[in-house]
Amino acid sequence: MAWKSFSPGHSMCFAFLLYLGCLFASAAEIGKKVELRANRENLKLSEASLKPQQIHISLGDTATDMTIMWATRAHDISVVEYHTGDRQKAVKVEGETMKLETTNEDGAKYLHRVCLKGLQSQVKYYYNVHGESMDTLSDQFSFTMPPVMAGNTHSFMVYGDLGTETHNIQFLLQEALNEKYEAVFHIGDIAYDLNRGQGQIGDKFLQKIEKVAARTPYMTVPGDHERYDEFLHYRYRFSMPNLPWPMPSDNLWYSLDVGPIHFVLYSTEVFFYDEVNIEKMLVWLKADLDKANTQRSARPWIIAMGHRPMYCSVDNFHEDCKRDHSIVRTSLEDVFYAEGVDLIISGHEHYYERTWPVYNKKAVQYNYREPAAPIHITIGTLGSVYMTDKSTNVGGQWSAFVLSETGKESFGRLKVFNATHLHWEVRECSNNKLVDQIWIIQPYHRPFNLPRVFIPNPLGEMGEKWLENENSLGLESFLGLSGSHYGDDYQTKLTVLCSVFVICLLGLMLRKKVLGFIRLCCLKQEPCNKLKSAVHNNVGANV
Repeated sequence: MAWKSFSPGHSMCFAFLLYLGCLFASAAEIGKKVELRANRENLKLSEASLKPQQIHISLGDTATDMTIMWATRAHDISVVEYHTGDRQKAVKVEGETMKLETTNEDGAKYLHRVCLKGLQSQVKYYYNVHGESMDTLSDQFSFTMPPVMAGNTHSFMVYGDLGTETHNIQFLLQEALNEKYEAVFHIGDIAYDLNRGQGQIGDKFLQKIEKVAARTPYMTVPGDHERYDEFLHYRYRFSMPNLPWPMPSDNLWYSLDVGPIHFVLYSTEVFFYDEVNIEKMLVWLKADLDKANTQRSARPWIIAMGHRPMYCSVDNFHEDCKRDHSIVRTSLEDVFYAEGVDLIISGHEHYYERTWPVYNKKAVQYNYREPAAPIHITIGTLGSVYMTDKSTNVGGQWSAFVLSETGKESFGRLKVFNATHLHWEVRECSNNKLVDQIWIIQPYHRPFNLPRVFIPNPLGEMGEKWLENENSLGLESFLGLSGSHYGDDYQTKLTVLCSVFVICLLGLMLRKKVLGFIRLCCLKQEPCNKLKSAVHNNVGANV
C-alpha cells in the first residue's frame, strides 16, 4: 500500500534532495582540499620565513672570538652549532634575536647574533645556524681563525663603496674566496643603501656577499650612505668588536688586533652628522692609540681606516678632502702623526689615489723606506657605477699616484709579512690586472713627533710579563716560545742585542782598570784578608 501511494511528484522531490546532498558533499570535499592546499602553502611560507639568510661573520672582542649573524622573516631563536670536523662533537651556542621594523617593512625583520668564544688560532671551524626547529638548519659554512704567532703572513682585502649594482661584484667575491683573506674591510657606503626599498636593498646586498661573508670576517665602518635614521640599519645588521649590539649610534668606532697589526676603525661621519660626539670619539682615539704605542713591540703596525679621506685630488672642490681647511684632516691628522699611525685607508671618493708619507700637506719624503709620516690611500673605485669622481690634476706634491682611468672597478690587497715589511697592491676587478703596488719598510715604529733614534723598553712587552710572573723561572715567554704571543719586533730585539754588545765592549775596554782596582784593594791586605777569612769559614762550616 505504501509503495502504491508514492507519487511521481514525491519521486522527483526525493531525486532533488539526493542531488542536493551530493552537491553539498562534493562542495565539502572541495573545501577540504582547498583548506589542505592553503595549509600546505602556509606551512611552506612559515618554513621559508624561518629559513636563515644573509649569514655573515665578524671578528669578536678578542683574538679567540668570532661573531655570527643572520636574518629571518619570522621570529625564532638564534642557535649556532660548530665543530672542527667531527659533527658528533659539535658545540651548541645560543645567542640573541632583535627585531628591525622601522623602515624595514619589506625586509627580513628578525636579526640574529651568536658569539663564539675560546676558539683556537689557525684552526678551521665548521658551523650551521638554525632556530628552534632543526628544519631551519642552514647550509654548512666554515672559517679559519687568524694566526697570532710570528712567522705568518697576514692578508686582507680592502675596499670602499660597494653596492648591489657594482659591475664586478661576483668576481670580487670569487677573488675573496680564492685568496683566502683573513678578513675583508669594507670602508663605508654599504649596499647604496641598506635601508632603501624598505629594507630590500640591504637584504639583497647581504645575500649577494653571503658566500664570502659567511666564511671570511666582514669588517665595516659607517659612511655617509649609512647615516639614515641615526645609522639604524647599519647598527642592527652588523656587529663589530668591543661594541654592544645593536651598536650605539654615538659609538660607531672600534679597534682590534690581528697578529702584528693594531687596526683602528673610526667614523668620519661624526664631523658632519653627529657633531655632539666628536669629542667623545677623539678622546677614545687618543686613549686607544696611546695604549697601542705601549704595546708596539708586540704589535708594531698601526693601520687606521675611516670612510672620508684627509687628502684627495678630485676635481670637485666641494669635497672636504679638497679644501684647504678640511674638517677631517684638521681633526685627525695631528693625532695620527703624533701616535705614529703607519697607514690610513679611506673610501668615499670613487677613484684610487696614494700619497707619499705626508704631514701638514707636505710630503716628508719621496719613498716608503723608514717613512717619517703616515701614508694615505683612497680606494673607493667600486662605487664608480653610482658616480665617477674625476681627477684631471694632481692635488699637490704629496700625491704619489692617481688612477687616471675613471670607472675602473678595483680593490686593495694588504699583506703584512712581519714587523718591518708591509705590501699594498691594487688590482682591477674584471681581469685581476695589477694597477699599483708599494712596499712599506719600517724598522722604527714610533710616534712620528719623536726623533728617529727611539729606544723602546729593552725587554719588550713579553719581558715585562715575564718579570711580573712570579711562577715563571724560564725564558720561554720572554723569547716568544710559549705559543701565547706574537713576538717582539725587530726594534726591541735590536735594542737588546745592542745593549749586550755595549756591555761586553765596555767590559773589554775597561778590563785593565777593573783588574787594577782589584789589585789595589788587595795591596791593602784588609779586603783580601776578609775575603780569605770568609772563604775559610765557609769551608770549615761545610766540613
